[in-house]
Amino acid sequence: MDITGYSNDFITDQSFLAAMKRFTLRQAQRWPGLFLDGERVTAESIRDWELPENPEDDYSNIVTFSESQNMEDFWEDRGYALNDHGEGPFSVLYKHYPGVLRAHQVTGVQIADPEDSAAVEGTSLLLSEYFAVSLVTPEDPKADPFSGNILRDFLDAFSR
Repeated sequence: MDITGYSNDFITDQSFLAAMKRFTLRQAQRWPGLFLDGERVTAESIRDWELPENPEDDYSNIVTFSESQNMEDFWEDRGYALNDHGEGPFSVLYKHYPGVLRAHQVTGVQIADPEDSAAVEGTSLLLSEYFAVSLVTPEDPKADPFSGNILRDFLDAFSR
């Protein structure tokens, strides 16, 4: 099978853990029959869901999202693709890094207040630990409304 899907890549701080919980709850609202990691979730199980532990090894963890068993089967056959209803499976791959991350000359800053953006633009970034995260959608969010909505949900999950 060809590699499919569109990767939206991020570096996040520890807020990723709580943001993933909010993101996952939002997907359960989108799809009442949500399948999470290949298993159907219930209203009770989604409330208790937590991001699986990321062992300190060389591999990323993954959380998969699909609307139903039919979409799970579709995923097996077609990969990250849109079905006839314009929706498709997606996932979040993540890896925790306990070491320091330093980046110089931060650019492209997007903060609600333009004055705050200007103050951050060109500065250095320093995190004591971080997550490398990839949200894999069926299509490019700039071109596909469904993928765009998934990306928007993901970004909104960090706004609390």
